[in-house]
Amino acid sequence: INNKSYYIMDYISNNSKIIACDIGASNCDPTPHIDNLLKNTNSKLYGFEPNKIEFEKLISENKDKKREFFNYAIGDGEEKLFNICEYPGWSSFLEADIDYVKNFHRFELDAVIKEKIKIKTKKLDEIKFESKLDYLKIDVQGLESEIIECSKDTIKNCLVVELELSPIPLYKKEKRFSYVCKQMEDLKFNLNMFQKINTKTFKPVILGGSSLNGLHTLIQLDCVFVPSYETINKLKSEDLKKLINIMHYSYHSYDFADFLIRLLEKKENIKIVEKYRDDVAKLKILKKY
Repeated sequence: INNKSYYIMDYISNNSKIIACDIGASNCDPTPHIDNLLKNTNSKLYGFEPNKIEFEKLISENKDKKREFFNYAIGDGEEKLFNICEYPGWSSFLEADIDYVKNFHRFELDAVIKEKIKIKTKKLDEIKFESKLDYLKIDVQGLESEIIECSKDTIKNCLVVELELSPIPLYKKEKRFSYVCKQMEDLKFNLNMFQKINTKTFKPVILGGSSLNGLHTLIQLDCVFVPSYETINKLKSEDLKKLINIMHYSYHSYDFADFLIRLLEKKENIKIVEKYRDDVAKLKILKKY
C-alpha cells in the first residue's frame, strides 16, 4: 500500500481521545502506522521503554505533545534481570534460544548479552491512564504472554491490540504463537490481520544481495487483534468511531472500516458509507500479503 493510501476522514471524528499505549517503545523498530494515527486523529500515546539508553533517545527525539514516555518495564510486578543485547531490539527479560536463532543471518551476534540489570516491573493494570486504553501495542521480545496474563482488566476493554509473536519461539521460555492467540481469544478478541510479516532465510542463503531479505520462513508476526464481532456489535458510537479511525489510519483496513461504518450508520441513523467508498475508490491499493 503506498504512502498516500489514506485520507483525512473529517466526517468520522472521535470526540474523546484515542488513548494508545506502546509497550517496548524503542524506535529501533519504527512504527509509522502509529505515527499516522497520532498525526490525523484526536489521540494520545503513552510509551514504556525499560532500556535507559533507548528511553533517552525517545525523550531527546520527542517533539510531539501527543506522546509521553516512561522508563518502566511492564510485566508481572516482580523484579527481574533485564538482558541488554548487542542490538537493542533483542533486549529482553528472556534469553535468546541461540541453538535456534544461529540458523539465521546476524541473529546470533545481535542477541549477544552485553549487560544484565535488575528492573522492578509494573503491572499494566496498576497504571493510571487519563482514561481507558483503546489501542495497545506490545513488543517485548517474548514476554507478551506474561503481560497479557497480568493485564486482563486493561486489555479486555481495548479496541485494538497489536502483538509481536513468533510461530517458533526466538527466546527460551517464550510462549508459542498459538498459546498467546488462545489467551486473546479467552479475552474475546479475534485475530484480524498481520501488520507485518517478518521472514528470514536460513544461512548461508542470501537473496537480493542482503542478509536482511527473507523468503518464506516465518520469524515474527505483528498480529492485530480486535474484539469479537459479538462485542463489536455492542460497541457505543464513540468506540466505533475510534475503532474505525485506528483501522483506517494505522492499518489501511478499508473493507473492515466499511463494515464498521455500516454499524455506525445504524446506531446514529446517518448515511456516510457511500462517501467513504467513493474516497477509497480513488486510492491505489495493493494487497499486502
